[in-house]
Amino acid sequence: MKRVLSILAVLLTFVFIISISACDTGNKPVETILSDTDDTGTKSPQSTSQSALEGSPDYFTVGISQLIQHDALDAATEGFKDALIEELGDQVSFDYQNAQGDPNTAASIANGFVASKVDLILANATPSLQAAVAATADIPILGTSITEYGVALDIDDFQGLVGGN
Repeated sequence: MKRVLSILAVLLTFVFIISISACDTGNKPVETILSDTDDTGTKSPQSTSQSALEGSPDYFTVGISQLIQHDALDAATEGFKDALIEELGDQVSFDYQNAQGDPNTAASIANGFVASKVDLILANATPSLQAAVAATADIPILGTSITEYGVALDIDDFQGLVGGN
């Protein structure tokens, strides 16, 4: 668990930097940015080597809930995925879901991640974060592209640390 928390701390810093600086994906098409998803926005089938690792204690499944398709949000998601793949290689898989701008869909996505028992949730945009926090107190949640954490999570006297999951 300590290893996971230290990786999360490094990744949170990386995602924060990427989300601030990566507002443009250049000429890279969205299909390339979200290469492990199919046309419906869901995870593509995993490779045989990934399937063999599933269930092992060193294999992680990350649920990614993104509010809408947007260059800045796509870049934050891709930067996060790239960092995890660089750190964990084929020991990580992603379940990418897009809420199509609907907070109710974001809630359904978060509940699906809880039912699937993902190891981590990346909530990309404020409504996705709010839905994830409402869905679980046990699965670690990492937020990116959040306008104001204190307001989003209704935290009085917010000091920059959210604690909890």
